[in-house]
Amino acid sequence: MTENTTLTYDRPSTGRGSRGIGLLKGPVRSVWLLHRRALLLFGAYLVLSAGSLVWLRFIAPGEELGPCGSLGSDLPPCGPPPLDSMFDFAGNLGAVAFAIAWLPLAVAFYAGAVLVGAELERGTAGLSWTQSVTPGRWLAAKLAVPAVLLLSGVTVLSLLYRWVRGAGAKALGDQWYFTDVFLALGPAVLAYCLFALAVGALAGLLVRRALPAGGLAFVVTAIVMLFADGRRDRLWPTADVVWRNSRGELPNSALQMENGLVVAGKRAERCWDPQVAMPPGCHSGSGIREWYAVLHPSSHFWPIQLVETGIVLALAAAATFAAFRVLRRLHA
Repeated sequence: MTENTTLTYDRPSTGRGSRGIGLLKGPVRSVWLLHRRALLLFGAYLVLSAGSLVWLRFIAPGEELGPCGSLGSDLPPCGPPPLDSMFDFAGNLGAVAFAIAWLPLAVAFYAGAVLVGAELERGTAGLSWTQSVTPGRWLAAKLAVPAVLLLSGVTVLSLLYRWVRGAGAKALGDQWYFTDVFLALGPAVLAYCLFALAVGALAGLLVRRALPAGGLAFVVTAIVMLFADGRRDRLWPTADVVWRNSRGELPNSALQMENGLVVAGKRAERCWDPQVAMPPGCHSGSGIREWYAVLHPSSHFWPIQLVETGIVLALAAAATFAAFRVLRRLHA
C-alpha cells in the first residue's frame, strides 16, 4: 500500500516593504539593498533638516527691533528676550544653512569609499559583472539612484530654507553673498552634489580601495568648492555707483568690492577714509565732488548662481564621462 505525501511550501513574505523593493529591477534594486542604511541615514538628515526649518519658520521674529536704551530711559530695554530670540533664530538657521551647503563633501566621501570603492576592493562588483548586469549598467545605477534622491531631497531643503529666511530676514545679519547662504539658497548646491557623486565614483574606480578613494574624492570636492568660493564675485560683471556732492551709503545687501573718491577725474581708493593720512595732492584744494563704489547688488544673485551652477554641472559631466571611460578600460 502506497502512502501519498503532500508537500506544502511557504510563500515568500509579501509585506508592504517587500512589495516596494520588488518594484525595483536589476541593478537599481541592488543599489537599494546594498545601501539601505545610507539611504535611511540620508532620509533622517532630510527629516531633521526639514523639521528644523519648519520649526524655525514659526519662531521667526516678526518685527525688526526699534531703538532701545538703558534702564530708566524712555526707550525699551535692549536686552533679552527680543535680542536673544533674534540671535537664537539666526544661529539655528545658520547651522541648517551650513548642513545644506557642505553636504557635497559627505556625498563625495561616501561615493568614493562605499558606493564604488568598497565594492571594487571586496570584489563584489566583479561578481555582479559576471552575471546579467553589465559594467555600464552597474555604474549607471550607482550614479542614478543617489542622484535622484539628492536632487529631490536637497531641492526641498533649499526651498524650505528660502521660505524660512524670507520670514525672518530682519533678524539676520548674514547676506546672500555669504558662502553658506549663497549655496543653500540656489541650485548651485545641487550641482555640487552631482559633482561630488561623479568625483567619488571616479576616485573609487581609479583607486579601488575604500578609504583612500573616499579621502581623495573629499579633498577634490573641497578644493573645487573653496576655489569657486574665492572667485565667485568674478563670475558676473560688477556695477558702479557714483555719488555727487555728498557721499551716499550702500545697503547691507550689496557686496562691495571697491570704493573711494574721484580726484581730478581719476579714482583714488586710498582717499576714501578721511581719518587716514592722504597722499600729496589727493585733496588738493579743488574740493571733492564725487564718490564711487564697485559692487554686486542683490539682483546679481541669480546670474552668479546660474553661471556657477553651469560651470559645476560641466565639471560633473566631465567627471562622469571619465568614470565610464575608466570603467570600460578596467573591464577590458
